[in-house]
Amino acid sequence: MPRLRRPSLTIVVSVLVAIALLLGGWVWLRDSSLVAVETVTVTGASGLGAPAVRSSLTGSAQQMTTLNVDHGALNDSVARFPLVKSISVKTNFPHGMTIIVHERQPVAALVGAGGAVAVAADGVVLTGIPSSGLPVIAVSSVVRGTRVVDPTIASEVNLMALAPKRLRGEVTEVTAGAEGLIVALRAGPQLRFGDGKRLAAKWLAAERVLRDPQAAGAGYIDVSIPERPASGMLTTTDSAPTAPE
Repeated sequence: MPRLRRPSLTIVVSVLVAIALLLGGWVWLRDSSLVAVETVTVTGASGLGAPAVRSSLTGSAQQMTTLNVDHGALNDSVARFPLVKSISVKTNFPHGMTIIVHERQPVAALVGAGGAVAVAADGVVLTGIPSSGLPVIAVSSVVRGTRVVDPTIASEVNLMALAPKRLRGEVTEVTAGAEGLIVALRAGPQLRFGDGKRLAAKWLAAERVLRDPQAAGAGYIDVSIPERPASGMLTTTDSAPTAPE
């Protein structure tokens, strides 16, 4: 077989120089004004804090280019807004950027001494978000931190987070009582969930029983064992739910 000729030193050096020039040109172009972000479109932000969210994201984005998006800086710019769960970014070369805001949705209102505050499915406290009309979770005092840490309250919040949409609007109150987690409906029986395990399965069981005509008029539905739900009438011996300490 013919022996392959080794490339000359001149060719090797030329190739290396060309690669270096290309890399240098890319680095220069990536951060140059030729691709600077000029037009920013922010969607998905709503509610009381929406203007501030849009302003913060726009200001941060306009420090970038469409070839060099700093996702960390964008996230940091809205870290102080609890309603913002995450963001998605799309660039439109050479000067456009679209930022989609994914918001947390309130699932309940923590109500106690001092007022009420909305809380999201992941336990983040949504300060400043209207809580009127949300299912009530009784607390000893309004949560002042950024996230629910009490295990009992966290279980109650998680219960509402997993509630089917069809039923979520019917819930008026979530409490922790002698029967474990208990849900009160606007028009319907009391729902007893027991402990905070397998809540999705328990909600499915509750839905099935609520649709069953034979359960009409029941005072409570017990889904603490979702495979064997039970229903019955409330009696004077049923203990009232108690709020967490």
